[in-house]
Amino acid sequence: MSAGTYALSLEEHQAAALSRGNDPSRCGYTLSRNLVMAVREARVHRPDLVVKFGCYLLSNHGSRLGYEVWAMYEQVFVALLQYAKKLGKGSSSRTTVSKEMQLAQEYCATLSVQFPMSLRVRRLAAMLLEAKGEFEAAMSEYDAIMKEDPNNLFAMKRQVALLRGCNKPTEAACKLVNHLNFVCADADAWLVLADLYLQQQQHRKAAFCVEELILINPMNYMYHVRYGEILFTMGGGERGHNAELVRTARKYFAHALELKPNQNLRALYGLLLCCAAAGKGSKGRDVTELVTFAKQSLLDAYAGHGAETPMLMVVQAMIATLFA
Repeated sequence: MSAGTYALSLEEHQAAALSRGNDPSRCGYTLSRNLVMAVREARVHRPDLVVKFGCYLLSNHGSRLGYEVWAMYEQVFVALLQYAKKLGKGSSSRTTVSKEMQLAQEYCATLSVQFPMSLRVRRLAAMLLEAKGEFEAAMSEYDAIMKEDPNNLFAMKRQVALLRGCNKPTEAACKLVNHLNFVCADADAWLVLADLYLQQQQHRKAAFCVEELILINPMNYMYHVRYGEILFTMGGGERGHNAELVRTARKYFAHALELKPNQNLRALYGLLLCCAAAGKGSKGRDVTELVTFAKQSLLDAYAGHGAETPMLMVVQAMIATLFA
C-alpha cells in the first residue's frame, strides 16, 4: 500500500476498526498497521489511535514489522507523551498517566539500546524529560545536541517550544532569530517569531516577520490578512490614528479577498474596520463602495435561510455602531 493510499483511506480504516469494536486484537495485524500508518501519512493528531493500535503491534507483532518497527517505536513513543499530557489535564487520571509515561520510558530505553549514538534518540529522551517536567535537564540535553550538530532543526524547535512553555518569549525569539539568519525561508519559524513579537506587543517586528512570509508565499491569503491586522493595530484604535497605516491595511485586506473571495470573514471584518476608521479620520476618503461590499458580504455570510440568526443580529448591531 502506498503512502497516498494510507492518507486517503484513514477514515475507511477507522470505520473498519469501529465495526470491530476498536479492539486491536479483533482488528488484527493488517488493519492495526494500516491504521497507524494512515495516521502517520495523513499527519493528523490522533495519539489515542496510535497508542491503542501501535502498542498492540509492538507487543504482539514486533517481529512482523521488520525494520519498520523502529519507526513504529518512535511514533508510538511521541503519541504516548501526547496522550499522557491529554489525560493529565484531568485530576482522576494520575494512575493512567503514570502507566503511559512508564511505557514511554520503556520504548525510549529500547531505542537507546538499538541506536546508542543517535542524536534523534537523544532528542526523544529530552522530550521525555520535558513530559516529566524536568525542563532544565531537557534544555541541557538539547544544548548538548546542538553543540554536536548546530544544524539540528528539530532540537532547536524543541528548545523554542520549551522556552515558550516556560513563558520566556524573549529567549525563544532570540533562538528563532539566530536560526532565521541562516535559514531565511523557514515559514514556520517566521510565523512563530511573529506570534512571539505580538505577545510582547512589538508590532513593528511582527510586521517585518509577516512581510517575509508574504515574500516566501505571496499567494497565501492569510499572510495578507495578518499583515493587515498588524498594520491596523499600529495605526488605529487607542494607539492613535495613523491614516496612512489604516489605508495600507485596507489594501492588504482587499487583496486577501481577491485571493480568497469566499469564506474569508477575517478579511471582511478587517476591511470594514479600516473603512470605519478612515471615515472618521480627517484625511478619510469616500469608501462608500467598499463599505457597501463589506456590509453585504458579512450579512450574506451569516444569513440563515431568510431568518435572523443570533449571530446575524450581532453583526447588524456591530455595523450600526461602527457607522453611527
